[in-house]
Amino acid sequence: MEPILQNSIDALIALILALVALWQYYRTGVATKQTESVISALTPGDDKVTIAPATLPGRSWKMSDETKHWLTFDHPAEEAKALLDQVAGAEANRLIDYQITFPGGYYNISAGGIVGSARGL
Repeated sequence: MEPILQNSIDALIALILALVALWQYYRTGVATKQTESVISALTPGDDKVTIAPATLPGRSWKMSDETKHWLTFDHPAEEAKALLDQVAGAEANRLIDYQITFPGGYYNISAGGIVGSARGL
């Protein structure tokens, strides 16, 4: 192969690799900004973010199986199912803070954890 043709092919390959590297660098910057925005939005006292990000990671609004167990362990089966249905509805809407009710009380949920409750209402 002639040296000019070989050099042209090498230059084309180098250009393609440079464009791929530039694209990856850009994507990393976007991901880093999104991550910082989510962390700031979920950090109490951090006022850098005034508008919450459009999407949040699932772990910020989903209730763990252990918490679901504590939520329902002292309720009758029908009541427990109704509580879990309310949790599923809130998770489907990606709510972070919400309240679920049962006959005679309620639970306040924040970021998938039980943060308050009342009975005997």
